[in-house]
Amino acid sequence: MAAERAVSTLARLRSTIAELGWITGFLYLLSLALRRFVPFLSVEKYYVVAQPVALRAMLPEKRGRNIFVMLIESDHPLLAKLPRSREELARRFAGGAVCFLAMRDERIVGHLWVTRSPYREVVDRSEFDPRPSRNMAWDFDMSIMPDDRLGLAFARLWDECNRYLRERGIAWTCSRVSAFNRASLRSHARMGMRVMHTLTYFRAGSLELLVADVAPFLSVSLSCFPIVTLTAPRAC
Repeated sequence: MAAERAVSTLARLRSTIAELGWITGFLYLLSLALRRFVPFLSVEKYYVVAQPVALRAMLPEKRGRNIFVMLIESDHPLLAKLPRSREELARRFAGGAVCFLAMRDERIVGHLWVTRSPYREVVDRSEFDPRPSRNMAWDFDMSIMPDDRLGLAFARLWDECNRYLRERGIAWTCSRVSAFNRASLRSHARMGMRVMHTLTYFRAGSLELLVADVAPFLSVSLSCFPIVTLTAPRAC
């Protein structure tokens, strides 16, 4: 049994490295090792991606109609059911973000946030500034409840979000996606994502080192948020 488990583990590692690439695969394994044995140290790699705001819905008109997606305000009572602190929610709304909430049978099945203003990621700190804001947005905290991840909530949320962005003349929405999250990368790839930049964070306690292929390129901080300015991709 031990030999079979070892062979299975080795096969999974080979598959992971083959899909992520050698450098990202190594960083992923290093991240797992640090998380387990040296938790005050960490390494995370992200891609900043842009995806075009879809001109057509992902779902046919009659599919997913049992999932109701609404745009909620900062005083909506359902916000209390989201697994986010009151302070964090207040920060998002104060910064101009809007929240799409997917419901089915009076139960929250997912949510998606989007903003046209600079947005601060508080985990692996950076502030992202999409420009020009007249045709770019930043989306974040896309989450589908575990029991609903094989359903239509993902597509319904994005259909409503894309409609909202189209009506405001937004052509692109950007986000930060973990380079270690293969499922998320596949989902974004299906929506036509373009990888714009690569960001790698090394953390020791509250001290963070950011290595990026975009300004500020190299940043060391204890509490500040390095600003990453994003420019809309050129149309194909």
